[in-house]
Amino acid sequence: MKNNGDEVIVGGKYGNYYTRNVTKDNNVTFKTFDSKAVFKKETEADFKLGKKVEYTYVKNMMIGKNIINFLGEEKRKTKTFSVYASITNKDFVPQGETLVLSEVNEKSMVNYGIGMSPDSTKVYVWSQIKAEKKKNPNSIQYKIFDAGLKNLLTEKTVELPHDSKDSFVYDCLIDDFENFYVASEIMKSDDEQQREESETYTNITIYPKKGEMKKIPYTFKNKMIDSFMFQLTKSNTLVFTGFLSPIIKGFLKSKKRELVSDELAVVKTDCKTFAEKQNKIINASTLYPDKVSKVSEYVPFKVRNFYEQKDGSLSIVAEQYKSVYHSGYKGNGYYVYYYCDIAVINLDNKLDVKAMVKMPKFQKDVKNPSILSTTYKDKTYVIYEDETKNETAVTDKDVKKSTTSIFSKDNNNSLFLVTVSAKGEMKKEIIYSYDKSPIRPNFYKCKTVKDGEIMLHADDYLGILKIK
Repeated sequence: MKNNGDEVIVGGKYGNYYTRNVTKDNNVTFKTFDSKAVFKKETEADFKLGKKVEYTYVKNMMIGKNIINFLGEEKRKTKTFSVYASITNKDFVPQGETLVLSEVNEKSMVNYGIGMSPDSTKVYVWSQIKAEKKKNPNSIQYKIFDAGLKNLLTEKTVELPHDSKDSFVYDCLIDDFENFYVASEIMKSDDEQQREESETYTNITIYPKKGEMKKIPYTFKNKMIDSFMFQLTKSNTLVFTGFLSPIIKGFLKSKKRELVSDELAVVKTDCKTFAEKQNKIINASTLYPDKVSKVSEYVPFKVRNFYEQKDGSLSIVAEQYKSVYHSGYKGNGYYVYYYCDIAVINLDNKLDVKAMVKMPKFQKDVKNPSILSTTYKDKTYVIYEDETKNETAVTDKDVKKSTTSIFSKDNNNSLFLVTVSAKGEMKKEIIYSYDKSPIRPNFYKCKTVKDGEIMLHADDYLGILKIK
């Protein structure tokens, strides 16, 4: 599919694929492609807001037979921020009037978000409101609607259980029962902090549809959470997973050692009762060499994604990542980015390890540093860009290092696909080599549109990767 470079992937559904673009006149247009990626038509959006409304396109959701388009507007006169929703059919024809979902004071708003419940029957919008004093807690205003936006199911303003100066809100979610979840990073007070614990911790606050607020703090003795991810799954379970690094205090502590995330924490909470279902710390030391000696080996793993299968088992996708700052002359410093091994950890429904495998790679300051993943028929798929020479490399010694410089060439690279079965059987293959194709995917713009399908975004083309 031809692409002008500025188009954004909307998604794939109804037997079509869609992209979005903003014209020079600030009009939003949508392109429709058929199941074989053949261009069908281009449609200019009519969100029925009038020419005087200067809005920004925020996101979209494909629910049922319709597409919900979410728009944001900063009103300078009233100093408010509004969130609108325009429902269109698959041909982007408006279905009724544009709705105002939320309106808050712009100066007091810290951040906001829009989301959908796991079963796709509810839509929500939330805003974090700044406290008048730093010592006071911020609040969250949220509304929950049915998927058609015809009925307002819940509207609440809740106070966060920690001071605004000591907390940061990552995200908010809702489950199928209209319970509201807030994930935050909390700075511990002097009274709370223990020597064997980190200075901060991750906390999920639950505001039930009915009943009292509940807090779930994630703290681990002698460990700090290096990276984490949480999801509300279709089995009505809150799943938290994160890599842990050791806390080594004292004058002679090893900063390198703190960069080794050799344990993985997984905690499951029941969304009906809020009771903890499972809690386990998994030894992930096999993802590192027996003796970590090189600086490049002191790279922590980051959770990139995870998938819950029908039987409750989990497949966790991770990647080694770190950035190193080098101070320069007169403050002109620069960052060096390292993206290394890919790991897939398969856990059964008791959180016992079924398989823990990794695909070695070493990438420094590359254009496509990260990875994309999807799941299909109990298998996990990861795509990434690397040197073609690494097609047969399966150990650290075999891997050719990839570094972007003025002398490096894209033609030396290929787009790789790693397949990991439920039993941990791993296969690596080249999807295509860059010396045979002009398509260079930009991973930051690519999108997993559904299980087994990834839309690839390049400067001049759009492609579709289908797992069969």
